[in-house]
Amino acid sequence: MIPWFQFTTINIGPIPIQVWGLFVSLGIILATVIIWKKAEQKHIDRDLVLDIIIIALLFGLIFSRLFHIVFYKPVYYLQNPLTVLQVWLGGFSSYGAFFGAALGFIYIYKKRSIKKSSLPKMLDLFAFGSIYGWIVGRIGCFMIHDHLGKHTDMWLSIATPSGSRFEMALLEIIALIPLAILFFVYRKKEVFSGWFFSVLVIYYGILRFVLDFFRASDIVNADARYLGLTPAQYFSVVLVGLGVHFFLKFRKQKK
Repeated sequence: MIPWFQFTTINIGPIPIQVWGLFVSLGIILATVIIWKKAEQKHIDRDLVLDIIIIALLFGLIFSRLFHIVFYKPVYYLQNPLTVLQVWLGGFSSYGAFFGAALGFIYIYKKRSIKKSSLPKMLDLFAFGSIYGWIVGRIGCFMIHDHLGKHTDMWLSIATPSGSRFEMALLEIIALIPLAILFFVYRKKEVFSGWFFSVLVIYYGILRFVLDFFRASDIVNADARYLGLTPAQYFSVVLVGLGVHFFLKFRKQKK
């Protein structure tokens, strides 16, 4: 069992730094560096890549907040509308970030008139870099423990003040490491264009759907449930469906 700890801020001189924000920022930097370098290797326009990253991050941030408000705590924010702007208190949805990033990508795709034939290769580029950045970002969630799970006596639990529980961020990190290793092994192998993207989408959708069954429902700020499922689980079903669709489509294009 992991002893209880919680690091929410660290001080650099008189400046307090939010631990969650720090690791999310490090994850974004890592993903950007990987994508930037791989774009050069794949002879993809790096100015275009940078435009996509900037817009995807902006859209991702906005929709991450909107999804949290609309799907996770609609009643609370209707009763406390001014708290909508209090983003420093937390309240972001990972699926909202995915949706916003996708919209940002589509926006640049249309604006810059990117060739349809290059779409799978572009999606692979971002999928490859994102997996490593996502793992680093989730370390921030683990440090502050904002995704606690149900009570358990499992050895891979954390001794919270309310008893031993699953640590959802840690479980997600551990489950994503095999995929990150697989991507690293296949980084120079051509399965088919779009393989990295579709595999990531399917894998994460299944992973998140399963993990959310272990998410705590007896704590303050527990995720909303609709017919027994969290919003993320419904989005996960959609994500897996999209992943299977793209997998079959991109594989067919190679044939």
